[in-house]
Amino acid sequence: MLCRLGHLGLVVAALVSGASARPLARAAPVRSPQASPAASAAAAETKHRPSATVTAIVAPARIDARELKALTGDPVLGKADRIDGDERKGVVAFTFDDGPNPETTPQVIDALEKYNVPATFFIVTQRIAGRHGEGGRELVHREIDAGFIVGSHSVSHKNLRHAASEQLTREIDASIKALAAEADRPIGMFRAPYGALNTAGRARLKKLGLTEAFWSVDTRDWMAHSPSRLRKKVISMIKADGGGVVLMHDVKWITAEVIAGVLDDLEAENCARLASQREPILPVSIHYFLKDGKTPRAIPASVEQRTAAYEAALPERCAKRPPVTTAARPASRSVAMPTTKPDIQPSSGPVTRPEAVSAAKPAGKRVNKHADK
Repeated sequence: MLCRLGHLGLVVAALVSGASARPLARAAPVRSPQASPAASAAAAETKHRPSATVTAIVAPARIDARELKALTGDPVLGKADRIDGDERKGVVAFTFDDGPNPETTPQVIDALEKYNVPATFFIVTQRIAGRHGEGGRELVHREIDAGFIVGSHSVSHKNLRHAASEQLTREIDASIKALAAEADRPIGMFRAPYGALNTAGRARLKKLGLTEAFWSVDTRDWMAHSPSRLRKKVISMIKADGGGVVLMHDVKWITAEVIAGVLDDLEAENCARLASQREPILPVSIHYFLKDGKTPRAIPASVEQRTAAYEAALPERCAKRPPVTTAARPASRSVAMPTTKPDIQPSSGPVTRPEAVSAAKPAGKRVNKHADK
């Protein structure tokens, strides 16, 4: 089976372009028709036209979907060391797991676009499979068209901490095949469900050339119940860490509800930093956290331009924000102290504070900070 990869135009595609299997296409309600003879003739005429015109007309190269290394051959995102989120300070990358969900993901995308914030979506590919996955497939295309990155989050979100070879094939290899076909491009990143992956799993990623993506800011949005508390928690964690890789879940209603507020809080924080001549915490693509050994990987020019555009537009956005108001404290009342001691009989026993009579709460259960729901 073949897959068209027009977006990157990888050189590796040419090695298998002569294969005779059926090409992979985006899973869509209507399959694209084959090129007509007239279209083929028009393509032939482009040999004498400028190269930009040729690129727009000539059909993209093809690769063999049976060759997994071709489906993971992303020269920009692939084959990097594991991302932990502490590789840089002063920048923050937002990542969203478990989607897409037609009921919540659109609201997340809307907020990201409103604030011009890049993001990476790690896809559970059973959500884009079959007749019921049509809405999910459309969202994957929307994410890509908006300039967001998509990576694999397995097929069915199984815990891979103790996975045998057969399960790794079902969850990693199959997810790459499905997502690469739908995205029309190779997939360079994988995030294990719950962040759990054994030695065999990491060896599989290395063999395929996939970059494992972890995180440093675990919002635990999947267990949150209060939108206001979650919103405060996320911005507080970002400020405390000076940025990092933020883990959230676009399938959760609470995340869809608070993400715009979180991004607004980040903008407000950056405006305050500008006003006090401090460096902002810039929202960036996950590219900024890629490294090879101790060497940070070069940032693509288009990615740098997007970051620069956000920073350049920040002063104007700050000027348009409503002024920050501080709630005035009520004036304190002066209470007249008694001139004589009150007539209080001494207690025959120790005085018990009101709060001491409440039942003691059991100690909270310690949770692995790297657990990803």
